[in-house]
Amino acid sequence: MSLNNVKAAVVTLGCKVNQYESDAMFDMLTDAGAEIVSPKEGADIYIVNTCSVTNIAERKSRQMLHRARKMNPGAVVVACGCYVQAKRDEIDDCIDIVVGNNRKKDIIEILSEHEAMQEGVQKELVDINNINEYEELRLSQTAEHTRAYIKVQDGCNQFCSYCII
Repeated sequence: MSLNNVKAAVVTLGCKVNQYESDAMFDMLTDAGAEIVSPKEGADIYIVNTCSVTNIAERKSRQMLHRARKMNPGAVVVACGCYVQAKRDEIDDCIDIVVGNNRKKDIIEILSEHEAMQEGVQKELVDINNINEYEELRLSQTAEHTRAYIKVQDGCNQFCSYCII
């Protein structure tokens, strides 16, 4: 898919894994021809990489999704990450595309499919509790950081009492 003349913004909430995955999505969007902009500038596509580790993180995720819709009502709003993975039955109507934790690598294909169908909310969720697959993402440069992160796992199985993941 070509995203020439399309402005895209990626917002990251949560952990270093989310930051790495967002940077990888930046790369994929740039390679497809998109211009990466600040969310405040107004974008045609907003990708919000959400977090669900605490109630506050979930609230911030919901707020950012709503803010993206308000910034450009005609934009495609993509929600990905742990919040939408954990709260799949509570998807808000401000979201156009829902991408689970193991489909971020397919973001360009998913955007292309959405553009072709333009009907309702597109959900790309996989039950990550029942598969043993590692989502491999490649990164050629970091977006806004002086340190690079290395993705070594998907999710966590430490069962901390405060964490929904």
